[in-house]
Amino acid sequence: MISWMQKHRKYLVITIWISTIAFVGAGFVGWGAYKFGSHGDSVAKVGDTDISIKAFAQKQNEIYNYYNKMYGGQLDQEKAKQLGINKIALQSLIQQTLLLNYAKDLGLRVSDDEVAAYIQQMDVFQNSGQFDKELYLKILKQNRLRPKDFEESIKTTLLLKKLQNALKPTLYPIEYNTTASALYIGDKIEYKLLDANDINISVTPQMVQKYYEEHKRDYLSPKIYRFNKQVVFPKKEGISEKELQEYYNSHKLRYVGKNGKILPFEKIKERVLADVALKKSKKEAFQTYLAIKKGKLQPQSEVNLTQENLPAKIERAKLEKNKTFKPFIEGDHYAIYKLLQIVPPKPLPLEKVQSRVKKDLLYSLKTKKLFALAKKEVKNFQGIKTSDYICRDDAEKLQLDKIVAMEFLKNLFLSTKPQGYIQVSPTQVVLYRILDQKLQMPHKWDKNKAYISDNGLQLKSYLINANILRKLEKLYPITVYKGL
Repeated sequence: MISWMQKHRKYLVITIWISTIAFVGAGFVGWGAYKFGSHGDSVAKVGDTDISIKAFAQKQNEIYNYYNKMYGGQLDQEKAKQLGINKIALQSLIQQTLLLNYAKDLGLRVSDDEVAAYIQQMDVFQNSGQFDKELYLKILKQNRLRPKDFEESIKTTLLLKKLQNALKPTLYPIEYNTTASALYIGDKIEYKLLDANDINISVTPQMVQKYYEEHKRDYLSPKIYRFNKQVVFPKKEGISEKELQEYYNSHKLRYVGKNGKILPFEKIKERVLADVALKKSKKEAFQTYLAIKKGKLQPQSEVNLTQENLPAKIERAKLEKNKTFKPFIEGDHYAIYKLLQIVPPKPLPLEKVQSRVKKDLLYSLKTKKLFALAKKEVKNFQGIKTSDYICRDDAEKLQLDKIVAMEFLKNLFLSTKPQGYIQVSPTQVVLYRILDQKLQMPHKWDKNKAYISDNGLQLKSYLINANILRKLEKLYPITVYKGL
């Protein structure tokens, strides 16, 4: 994936920009209509600056797309509401507008020449190393973006960047030393690993049965969605060479090779034919959809689906019995689904899940005994003592599996207790006792100067920005026209 992105970076750059600043209708998630009192075109006001509904919708879409990628493309509206995406979007816009107001009051400005120079340096708009205005306008048009909107967004970005540079902090020696001590404090410790897999426990069939009865809601069948399905296959006959050539000329960016170059028409003629045929079949697909919806046509097949294999177009929609879903592309054809029945989950019989139940029971019993053992031994255990002072990045100095050691040290240096135990995996606990501590580790400081400086500057920037935003909230009154 990374290598593909590198090869296609020319097209990815504009995609990233557009996802950030443009409201592209085809990819937008519907969030419902809002009424904003007498301010019908704004969601909020910061100082004298309005935050428009359009900007709010753009920011929502940007944040939705970000989280949707994190969820592997499975983020629906219900999950989005739980995450509070609308509140995140509004807060982000309010903070951005506070900073823009402050930048303008400081006298910071971005000229049209600066915007033009920035755009002309963007690789995506260059042809043979030179800015190509025709290419610039063409790419914006293909993405339904007006030059005025795009250039205004660049101006905003550059203004915020100027403010960021103006507020860029300096890390003083005492701050550097404090950061270094926090990151690289050294401990001499005694430690011991306890593993639940070393605990012997036997279970009887009666214990398994009892555990199953108490936890049978954990062993449910999947929810089943029963659909009628109709497929509309495209027809490739009767499509002229002229139609293919015209479609190819208008959609060249769809046909990019591994080297990032547009493939010649003759090499991908069959692909173009399939795309044109699919486009032409859309009308027939919608006619079929209407016939099914009105009860004039019975779909050709029945399918049972679970939540995991629902098509994305259906998963994001409201699922109601007898609902017919508008046709959408599924592979090389259009598909129309009609929901017949939703079969709710129910507990699976013990004989089908017996091995899972037994495994879960053993895990439960062993982990309970593991933590009881940890609490009992933590005060007087005898373990391995480190000869050197160790820091959070010294996993290799411990006689533990590397991943376990890294998890242990990460949590050890977050703990305020001189002794205790830390869970490092679902079935493992490490007992520890701090024997001695050293605030300054000069060899670590010398080895990690850049890391210490970066962390110190990031922390200082965060504190400065947080304080500035608090002051700006008092300086520029914030009015939200709709409780989100």
